[in-house]
Amino acid sequence: MKYTGIKYLLKADLLRQRSNTKFFTFIKCLIFNTSFKICFWYRYAKYYRSTPILSTIIYLIYRHYQFKTGIQIDLNTEIDEGLSIAHFSCIVITAKSIGKHFTIMQGCTIGSQRGGRKGGIPTIGDNVVVCAGAKVIGNIKIGNNVMIGANAVVVDDVPDNAVVAGIPAKILSMNGVEKTSYY
Repeated sequence: MKYTGIKYLLKADLLRQRSNTKFFTFIKCLIFNTSFKICFWYRYAKYYRSTPILSTIIYLIYRHYQFKTGIQIDLNTEIDEGLSIAHFSCIVITAKSIGKHFTIMQGCTIGSQRGGRKGGIPTIGDNVVVCAGAKVIGNIKIGNNVMIGANAVVVDDVPDNAVVAGIPAKILSMNGVEKTSYY
């Protein structure tokens, strides 16, 4: 990825937090907005991974903010533009890939299941909203325009445009586009 790519991703992340990407807004969010701060350091830690000394310094800063915010994003996870962490704390993200305009709220886990037929980590599509306390576990695919309800436990594939909730999560409706457009 070129440096212009990381600038583009950060600009898209900032637009999910604020209505503009002016320099003053960027600095203000970097200082005061905890959610944008972790997005910023995740993007930079991922970008500078192969630079020996600089990667160590940036990784240490990133780890500091992981502990400070309670948000752990695995650097092997590919997250497209427009990452939005609506409320910080108690968030773990380990996925193969996450699409554009992903919104996650506090207390969520997106992670692996070891062994078995669903062993592995999830793949998440575009315009997905994961509400507070939800868990997405295992080698499953979450489609585009999906809303995952609060405290849901998702262990099976979810089709495009679905709204799911419950333990284990079941499809409640197929109007996910309407529900996710707010976020």
